[in-house]
Amino acid sequence: MKGILLFAVLLLAICATSLGINAVLPSPDGALFASAILLAAAFTAVSLCIELGDGRINDMREVMGVIESGQSLRLTLAAYGLGCALAASITVLVYRGWLGG
Repeated sequence: MKGILLFAVLLLAICATSLGINAVLPSPDGALFASAILLAAAFTAVSLCIELGDGRINDMREVMGVIESGQSLRLTLAAYGLGCALAASITVLVYRGWLGG
């Protein structure tokens, strides 16, 4: 169960990161990326709660195993969506930082 709590803390850190991205990027980009990250994190959390409720996962290793093997399509898509949203926002941050725009 400690692993699940660690995953919850990780999701909260991702939410804090999205708020930071919203503050750093200009108006339309920051809000777009922050909302995409927050929606993906919320969907991941809900999917994780559903999997916990169904008894399919009990430990952090099982969460990663379910995501990697694709046993739960809902959790897999949520995790990949969250990763893509984070990668896109980091790419924009780096691009704007290097080019000064």
